[in-house]
Amino acid sequence: MEGKHLSVFLPEMRLDFWNSLWQGEITSVATLERKLSVLEIPIKVGAPCCRCVLRLMHGESYLSQIWRYGRERLRVAFDNLLPKGQGVLYGVCGLTPRHVYILACASAGQDVQALQEQVSLDIGQLMQSLEQYLDLESELKEIISMEAMTEFLRRSG
Repeated sequence: MEGKHLSVFLPEMRLDFWNSLWQGEITSVATLERKLSVLEIPIKVGAPCCRCVLRLMHGESYLSQIWRYGRERLRVAFDNLLPKGQGVLYGVCGLTPRHVYILACASAGQDVQALQEQVSLDIGQLMQSLEQYLDLESELKEIISMEAMTEFLRRSG
């Protein structure tokens, strides 16, 4: 019964994890490894990752006039529009009226270049889906590749 209770909270706990990671609140490799294990996130700290930022066009007016479900639900919508199970695990780390922050981590033996190529394709598809399904325009601000999640810890902390 206890396992069932935890599974109810896992999606929200995972959202909190991605936000904490992006904000630099996770500062040690041991803490990162423990959180990945507890939250059942299937990536390794030595796996390559990409830091992605999308700029939301007219995001403030979109959130106040069009999207009536709150910022957290829009963050979940972004997560739902990202591909699942293609060797890349995406975490939507945060959303402001102007930007969405995404961390893409290799979940299967990809090198940095292969990961960046896949992420570029997936983010392009995400931007098309946002416009098609949510009528939300965005533009790619950056994709920064890193050899390992541990490098991300150093940059964000």
